[in-house]
Amino acid sequence: MNTKYVILDFGKVIATPTTGNWDMTPKFLELIDINKLDINKMQKARKKYAQILSEKVVSLEEEYDMFFRFYDCILRACDYPNYSKKLASDIAYNRTYEFDKYKLYDNVKEELVRLKEKYVLILLSDNWPCVIPYMKEYEIYNLFDKIYVSSIYGVEKKDKVFFDYPLKDFDIKVGEAIFVDDNEDLLDIAKEKGLDVRLMDRENKILDSKYKIINTLTKI
Repeated sequence: MNTKYVILDFGKVIATPTTGNWDMTPKFLELIDINKLDINKMQKARKKYAQILSEKVVSLEEEYDMFFRFYDCILRACDYPNYSKKLASDIAYNRTYEFDKYKLYDNVKEELVRLKEKYVLILLSDNWPCVIPYMKEYEIYNLFDKIYVSSIYGVEKKDKVFFDYPLKDFDIKVGEAIFVDDNEDLLDIAKEKGLDVRLMDRENKILDSKYKIINTLTKI
């Protein structure tokens, strides 16, 4: 059966965190002295409070509140010196409303334009509402026929049911769609759902995989 659809992840497929770390945004690094931050405590706190980031949020206001609570919890758990709630608020605002947290990969817009000429493009992302204004700002939003953001649906790709939304909405049959992600575990789920899959390796670090490895969207 001919491929009609391409379903893309966002993180590490279309864009990457500007700082190299999803949680440590530019504002985080501006306001927080890393030398005074207990990284081990932060990693433990990140795991402890990770469930906050899995909440269902459908608006930027709800997202800001979610990130405020998240950073408030982890910074207090780290015993960061001279901590104030304004720190958490400023970082949460940056992560929600400002566009410097992500960096599009080189030529990604051109890659999407070329794919759009041949396929129906769908975004399926474990993300929050802020990804939508970001994509509009960088003029790639309209290249997608539909965008599915996990927090808006209240499920994530690991929950498997998230994949069912585009499959049902577009009546996608086995063999009609390719799913691209940087996580093999999620490709396993996509494979179960009848999708062909590609493992994205933007940094050319993966030496071997049971799935076909690509490093640009042109390789689809």
